Amino acid sequence: MRLFILCLIFIFGSLHAQNTCSSALSISADSLNRLKIADEVVYFKIQRDSTISGVFFKEGFKSIIVQPLECLTNQHSFKLDSTGLILPTEDMINSGICYCSTCIERVSKFSLNEDLYIKVVGGSDLKLELVKDKLNEQQLEWYQKRLKSGDKIRLDKILFVGGLAKFRSVSFKDLNRLFSLLEQNRDVDVEIHGHVNRPGKRNSKKDQVLSNQRAQAVVDYLVKKGINRDRLSALGFGNTRMVYPNAKTEFEMQFNRRVEILVK
Repeated sequence: MRLFILCLIFIFGSLHAQNTCSSALSISADSLNRLKIADEVVYFKIQRDSTISGVFFKEGFKSIIVQPLECLTNQHSFKLDSTGLILPTEDMINSGICYCSTCIERVSKFSLNEDLYIKVVGGSDLKLELVKDKLNEQQLEWYQKRLKSGDKIRLDKILFVGGLAKFRSVSFKDLNRLFSLLEQNRDVDVEIHGHVNRPGKRNSKKDQVLSNQRAQAVVDYLVKKGINRDRLSALGFGNTRMVYPNAKTEFEMQFNRRVEILVK
């Protein structure tokens, strides 16, 4: 009997753990649209997508909490009714913001410039309206695009200290963008290419080792952030593929000390 009770506690705990922020399913907005939900309460983390300017939650639920406080305590939380419209709190009304029907519909559109946590209550068959940006592929930055096999991206702002596999401080913004891009494109593997600055010289063993170390530094950073190491590989090219073969200024040299990614 005691064993039976322990088993029930374990099963209940496992089911409950799936319905928390810490185990929220990371999913794209496109995949969430028309998703069938069996559980009464489910958490999702909708992935950042710069090609979508806004999301409306239309139907297929009793209520939705956007940015629930149990997930992000430093964010404003919003409750939506079964039609996807914000239910204004007393504080919102007292703030003087317009909450007529037209205004409520407008503020019920949510941005995907960052990951968006939601808590779905009484979900069945979710329906979302996605407002797509009209930017064409050529207008998007490298970190805004969907990756496909064969894509090659030069990361001009991931730079290294001369002679070292140590990132310059300017590099971390694009390193984090690369991490987010790989999080959004979980079905692809990438090869990180490392390069060194050594104009007018033959490619030496030292150059080759340093370029390998630079590529590996990027891999290690991404793994530390949470990317599966099996998705990443590192390859150094020494000084055989310099952007500026006759570099004379520090500006030119720093772009020779770079990394690129090749989507497998």
